[in-house]
Amino acid sequence: MTQSVRAVWQYRGLIGNFANREIKGKYKGSLLGSAWSLINPLATLAIYSLVFGFIIKFPTPVAGNGELTSFTVYLFTALVVWNFFQSVATSGMGALVMAGPLLRKIYFPPFAPVIGSAGAVLNQTAIEFGLLFVVYLVVGNISWTFLLVPILMILLAAFSLGIGLFLAVMNARFRDVSYIVSVLLSLLFYMSPIIYPISLVTDLYDKHGWLRLYEYNPVTAFIEAFKSALWHLEFPGWGRLAYLTVVSVLVLIGGWTFFQRKSADVSEEL
Repeated sequence: MTQSVRAVWQYRGLIGNFANREIKGKYKGSLLGSAWSLINPLATLAIYSLVFGFIIKFPTPVAGNGELTSFTVYLFTALVVWNFFQSVATSGMGALVMAGPLLRKIYFPPFAPVIGSAGAVLNQTAIEFGLLFVVYLVVGNISWTFLLVPILMILLAAFSLGIGLFLAVMNARFRDVSYIVSVLLSLLFYMSPIIYPISLVTDLYDKHGWLRLYEYNPVTAFIEAFKSALWHLEFPGWGRLAYLTVVSVLVLIGGWTFFQRKSADVSEEL
């Protein structure tokens, strides 16, 4: 693993170049440019808030300050986490394919565009989290638990990147993977407590004991950890943090090992 860290550090400049190219090219040619990085998540938030906050009307738990009950803020907290996970896990697939022509001409480690694309996601996430923090500050829902966010972000980044490395190689060999992943992510979105509180599932444990497996979904665990720290202003719990740490490390090591073993001849598949 030490050699892997050294390899990434050695090519940090190249990784940064891929990240910069991803950021600059994302909205190239559009009239509003980088403004879309804020418009897109807000538009999605508005749609979900209308459908699930006013039409279907999912219940919203009271926030840690004892006053806040805004479904929109509650939803946005989970959406920021989901958007980061989804973007990091899937961006590497397109980045590796796009780097194919260049890989056939000159040598560079295939992991560079994958990690670079993941790094570019941080730009979008910083904007979304920045907006979220401002909202929480304005409504007075602030606590020391906000200091846990960087730790949770590191764990989520490791988990998401591990999945992204695996998917990037698989998609380079079988282009159907990107379409399959799109369907599976849609399913995972509704299987995670993003648009509804987890209590809607936990209340069914007595009748359906097998539903307890729901909380072992890492995405669910991450979303609930962020909600605990940001919405409820509570410590997520040592058990949950330990679980997320173990899962994130194992997934990252597994994804990296798989990528390194299978990407040696990946340029032939691109």
